[in-house]
Amino acid sequence: MAEKGILFDMEKCMACRACQVACKQWNELPAEKTTFFAATGGYQNPIGLSPKTYSLVKFYEVTKDKKLKWLFRVQRCLHCVDPACVKACPVTPVKAMTHLKEYGIVYVNQELCIGCGACHEYCPWNNPQINDDLGKSTKCTFCVDRVTNGLQPACAKACPTGTITFGDFDKIKEMAQKAVNRLEGKGRKPQIYGEKELGTGTHKIYVLPEPIDLYPDLLKTPKVSEELGLFHELLKPFGKFTLTAALVGMALSKVKEAKEKNKIKVEKEEKA
Repeated sequence: MAEKGILFDMEKCMACRACQVACKQWNELPAEKTTFFAATGGYQNPIGLSPKTYSLVKFYEVTKDKKLKWLFRVQRCLHCVDPACVKACPVTPVKAMTHLKEYGIVYVNQELCIGCGACHEYCPWNNPQINDDLGKSTKCTFCVDRVTNGLQPACAKACPTGTITFGDFDKIKEMAQKAVNRLEGKGRKPQIYGEKELGTGTHKIYVLPEPIDLYPDLLKTPKVSEELGLFHELLKPFGKFTLTAALVGMALSKVKEAKEKNKIKVEKEEKA
């Protein structure tokens, strides 16, 4: 089985949210109470990802040449080639955050997950969300139950415009370059996002029809926190004990404390 990927050719998106609805339907996610104009961008709903929303169509209002223009982006887990969330997951010997390398899929094994939040903390985009009611991490599963049975993800199946394309990873990257060529031929300034980010890239790749500066919440240079090693060092003494969310939370707090102290130290050195 070849590694799989998804291309988001965002010029084709009309924000119908068929992908968002299909994701909710397939994963049997409950409705979420929202308000109109809940987020910047007006018509975007809900305001962000949550345990009830794994996939979200984001809206951006852009003024170009004195004209109002809409830009859209599908937000969800990008399924990194070298996922930091898997490295961060403290559950052993089998990780709760599961990486199926042969498919390029990262998903949460709900039976093993302790809901500690390490995956959220160390994901550069903070995509995993913690369901406090269940004490579990949640996120886009890449429709692992569909893909491993020869079906395409629900979002790709539902998309009516060809914005979302599922296929072999190598072909997806080729399609991304062709989309860039098409947009450049129209005088646009497109950008591929996800192919090289974090050094090894992600299995979800965007072709943005406009420069990344027009997508203010999308990280330009995503990085994995340097404190990941310290986090695991703090957990080593508890290796023989059953980890709990509270215990991991204490370790995460210590890491944040050390990070803040280091930040203050650097600032003092720069002023000296």
